[in-house]
Amino acid sequence: MYMSEGAVETYLTIEELAKHLKVAEQTIRRWILNREVPYRKIRKAVRFRLSEIERWIEGGGLAPAEAGIEEGEDALCGEGDAGGGEV
Repeated sequence: MYMSEGAVETYLTIEELAKHLKVAEQTIRRWILNREVPYRKIRKAVRFRLSEIERWIEGGGLAPAEAGIEEGEDALCGEGDAGGGEV
């Protein structure tokens, strides 16, 4: 967990998200490559904010932009891009 604007935010790894959603890790990786799931890059690590994942699910699993969820670097990211790269 990381601190975010005074609140504790839970971040999940690919493996943790796969277990949470009960899908294969490869499914999560495909969603990342197709930009179908909201994620953050913290340096070179892919992480998922649990609150964004919950909103994404409530929105019917739409692409993040369609669900009103902004993708991009987290304030803690430092270097790195908001998407793409190795998964």
